[in-house]
Amino acid sequence: MTAEPDLGPESGMLARLAASRAGRLGIQILRWGIPLVLLAIIGHRLTALGWSEIWTARPIHPGFYILLVLQFFLQPFGDFLVYRNLWGRANTPPMKVILRKRLMNTFMLDYSGEAFFYFWAQAKLKLAPGMLVHGIKDSNVLSGGAGLLMVYLMLLALLALGGLHVPATLNTHGWLYALAGSVPLILCVVLFLGRRKLTQHSTGQIVTTFFIHFTRSALVLAVEFGLWALSGALPSALACLQFVALRLVVTRLPLVPNKDLIFLGAGIAAAGMANMSVTPVATVLVILAAADLILAASVASFAWLLDRKDR
Repeated sequence: MTAEPDLGPESGMLARLAASRAGRLGIQILRWGIPLVLLAIIGHRLTALGWSEIWTARPIHPGFYILLVLQFFLQPFGDFLVYRNLWGRANTPPMKVILRKRLMNTFMLDYSGEAFFYFWAQAKLKLAPGMLVHGIKDSNVLSGGAGLLMVYLMLLALLALGGLHVPATLNTHGWLYALAGSVPLILCVVLFLGRRKLTQHSTGQIVTTFFIHFTRSALVLAVEFGLWALSGALPSALACLQFVALRLVVTRLPLVPNKDLIFLGAGIAAAGMANMSVTPVATVLVILAAADLILAASVASFAWLLDRKDR
């Protein structure tokens, strides 16, 4: 039996774009242009609110800042458990590499961190042919399905609590939206049912990986709910749940850079439409976005120092 070709991201569309001058220019415009436009719009709105008022409205509960740090490390720790489950202890990537992958996904385009992770694993890990590609592919497919399932559960909870109203436009073609939105879950089902042909991982590994991603998603939402509850920026627990759901939906947008900035703008707009006090909400949103960038940069610097020390 011939070994399955270990195809990687270099064979994809992104690599072909990066090979041409126009493609590289387009990627750079997309990478930096969108964030700069978002920053200009958000900065103008925050200036209108008043920076001194924003500083005064900052959360004072120490638990808020503890949860900020905890939230940052939940995703990479989940990835650590996932790849330990898929590749075994001997081939478990070190946490500093997983944190660097998260950093690239934060500052650059989605899946740029996965490309870096692929090349690192290809050079450093001793995996059987095909296991590298299958591991990264299966983890991302199952992560997407677990995240979408959490979106559905969150929306059902909001509907039951009266915190969400279905738009009238969904009554006519609602099944089309549901089908389009269910693609990640459909891919998970296809992966599970066709696992003999689509992956080299066992049924137990697939189920465990999905459970790890789903548990991580649930923990992230619980921490985010705690952040809003401790911030004092929102009037009720239901409003906290609504903002948690809003961020969850934004994070599921595919191939969108700088989702924290998008959530910041959407959160400010949502607070205004709901007639809430915008300044404390904007303050929490700014802290959430800034904390993620500061922690990511700090962790990246620490990982770089560790690499220099090991040389």
